[in-house]
Amino acid sequence: MIGLREITLEYLGALEKGEEIPREINLPRGSDIKAIVGPRRVGKTFLMLRTARELIEKGENVLYLPFDEPELRKLTARQLAEEIRREFPEGRVTLFLDEIQEWDEWDTKLRWLHDVGDFNIYVSGSSSALLSSEIPSKLRGRHLSKLILPLSFREIAGKERPMTFRERGKLRKLLDEYVKWGGFPEVWLTKSREKVISILETIFYRDIIEHFAFRDVREFREVFYYVLSLCGGYFTYRSLQRALKGLGVEANVKTIMNYLHAMESSFLIFELPLFSTSTKRIMRSPRKLYLVDTAFTSLFFKGQDAGRKIENLVFLELLREKSYRNPLIELSYYSDGDSEVDFVIRVGGEVTELVQVTYEITPSNYEREVLGLLKAGKRLGVDKLTLVTMDEEKKLREGGKIIDVIPLWKFLLREPQS
Repeated sequence: MIGLREITLEYLGALEKGEEIPREINLPRGSDIKAIVGPRRVGKTFLMLRTARELIEKGENVLYLPFDEPELRKLTARQLAEEIRREFPEGRVTLFLDEIQEWDEWDTKLRWLHDVGDFNIYVSGSSSALLSSEIPSKLRGRHLSKLILPLSFREIAGKERPMTFRERGKLRKLLDEYVKWGGFPEVWLTKSREKVISILETIFYRDIIEHFAFRDVREFREVFYYVLSLCGGYFTYRSLQRALKGLGVEANVKTIMNYLHAMESSFLIFELPLFSTSTKRIMRSPRKLYLVDTAFTSLFFKGQDAGRKIENLVFLELLREKSYRNPLIELSYYSDGDSEVDFVIRVGGEVTELVQVTYEITPSNYEREVLGLLKAGKRLGVDKLTLVTMDEEKKLREGGKIIDVIPLWKFLLREPQS
């Protein structure tokens, strides 16, 4: 078997050759198993390798081990521990175990490695089974997780903020490209439609078909691409079944639920529930659907769907806020039959902000977008009302409340909320 240090040095060498876009993410610390999760090719490996390099430079014992290596997958936990001790006979060793879901019975093996006390463990994977909400019971109390998403606009634009018309024009050009190409690092660097399709196909086959072993691949493909086209829209499983039946797909509700669960587990889609104090109403109400990156929306939407793209970008930025900085944030949408708001933001159970998204404010949508936001703010007792548009920036005063209308670029660059 190839030496574990040799594997580590080989991958660290590859890190030096790649173009680095600084991330605003720091990996968690502590004695628990630290899980870094998110969609494939989003930069999890880069973050692990960067952290591994920093620790090695400090003189610590470190190994990076990718479990897409067949020889590593064959090892039991005890055999792996023995190999590690051959490399580092003394001292605590920090392990970065990449694509851990490829290791059979990974939860049992991780528990053993954690409990022997010799190792500081980081793991990564492209499965939501590594999230705290879904972690197997064998790892309860031994684990914390962080969701990693594609590059944010803040990471791409850097720390400088536009002051002159030249800088603002340059930033708007950058935003146009970000709306189109999204934040997958290799897509952003290459601006390649083929890269977008490659990532989507890899998720389809490696993270879903192989993992969930769906028998009818053709049927799932029809559902897969139809669901992706729903970005920013409402759905129930029944409504999906009816729509798919119209396309010739005769799948029952349970099968459709399994398909969507698989897409969620690979972090390809996210569901946003209704805001309500009634659990029954939440369960019975439609959910909104968003994609992990707007590069995928560009495969389906043209210019007339720009509003749905920017709504997806706003959702992802709010999700980053929750994952990177404040896990107490809860996201939902509001609808009471009279008004609708795209995003309700709660912190510790208290509603702190309402965010509405529209491409532009027009006389025809003023009542829906502006007055609807105002009505919801009054009913929920919320003062912080934000309306995100593509370009407009102003303060609207209606009914004793102020609505902060801000352009998309400013929303995506705003300072993180506490």
